[in-house]
This record gives sequence, C-alpha cells and structure tokens, in this order.
Amino acid sequence: MEVIRKIKANDWSINLEDDYYEQNPLELIPAALDAVKSTASGYYVNLITPGCFGNPLDDFIPKLMSRLSEERIAVREVRYVDECGCGGHVTRVFR
Repeated sequence: MEVIRKIKANDWSINLEDDYYEQNPLELIPAALDAVKSTASGYYVNLITPGCFGNPLDDFIPKLMSRLSEERIAVREVRYVDECGCGGHVTRVFR
C-alpha cells in the first residue's frame, strides 16, 4: 500500500516530547524520519524530543543521521538547537 504524505512547504515543528515516546522510545526515530520526509526541500523541521532521553547529540542525532543515510533521505544539515524551557530538546533538520 502506498502512503500518501502531505509535504509541508514551510518551516515547522513536531512535538515528539510526550508520554507516548517516553514509553515507546523505539518509535522516536521512525516518527522523526516521517517528519523529515514530510518537509519540502529548502525548509526545515524542528524535532522536539523528551528531556528524559538527554542531549540529542549523544544518541538521537547519530541514530537519526544513520537512518537518514540508510534510507537515502537527502538533508542539508542536522543541528542541535537548544533545550526548551519545558526540558525537551530541539533538533533542526534542514532539507
């Protein structure tokens, strides 16, 4: 079955910082990949991840970059932005 995805032709954010991802950490990377795939070339998506997973530079970003490469999803840059006021972390992926 083919998945039809609406491509966002603007900069946007997705909140992956909720109880579901804290309880199902293996779902975090697939959700992030889906968000990146849904972002048009020339734009970025902010991926907000739970603070309980720590700094994204330590685990999330390396895993995300590996999967992006494996799936041949073209990106210009993956950048850690900062910790949010709520304790989560923002990673920005430029398409």
